[in-house]
Amino acid sequence: MTLDTYSILLVSASIALFVALVAVGILYWLSVGVRARIQRVPYFWFIAALAAIACISIAGSLVYQLVYDTPVCELCWWQRIFLYPTSVITLVALWYKTRETHITVAILSAFGLWYAIYHYYYHFQGFVLGNKLSLPCSYGGLMPACTDSPILVYGFATIPFMGIMVFGSMLMFAGFAHLTLKRSVLVNG
Repeated sequence: MTLDTYSILLVSASIALFVALVAVGILYWLSVGVRARIQRVPYFWFIAALAAIACISIAGSLVYQLVYDTPVCELCWWQRIFLYPTSVITLVALWYKTRETHITVAILSAFGLWYAIYHYYYHFQGFVLGNKLSLPCSYGGLMPACTDSPILVYGFATIPFMGIMVFGSMLMFAGFAHLTLKRSVLVNG
C-alpha cells in the first residue's frame, strides 16, 4: 500500500468517526429517545471504544514512522505523550473493571487536542494557505521539522488534523461514558 493510499484511508476513517460522534452528540441533546439509548449502553463499552481508538491510533502513528519513514517532529511527540498512556489506562480499566477511567482519558485527550490544534494551525497556515510561517519544531534541534512531512490529504488534512479527529472522538466517548456512569449512579442510588 502506498503512503498516499494509507493516508487517505486513515484520514477518511478519522473524519468518519468524528462526524458520526458529533451527529450522535447532537442527537443526544435533541432527542430523548437517542439519549435513553445511549445511556443504556454499558460504561465499559465506551471504555472499550476508547481503548480501540487509542490502540488503532498508536498503530497508525507507528506505521507512519517505521514503515513509511515519516519524520516525527517535537509537536507530534507531544501528542503521542498524551495518546500512548490512554491505551494502557483503558486496557487496565477493562481488565480490572474500574470506574472513572473516562476522567483520566478526558484530561489526556484535552491536552492532546490542544497540542493537535496548535500543531495543525501551523500546518494549515503553511500547507493549505501557503503562508511561510516558521513552525515551532523547525528551529533546529534533535527532532526533524514537520515541514518535511509528505502527508497532505484532500488538500487540508495532515497528521495533526488526524490528531484533532482522534482526540476529539476520544473526548466525546469519554463524555458519553460520563453521562452513562452518572445515570447509573442516579438510578442505582
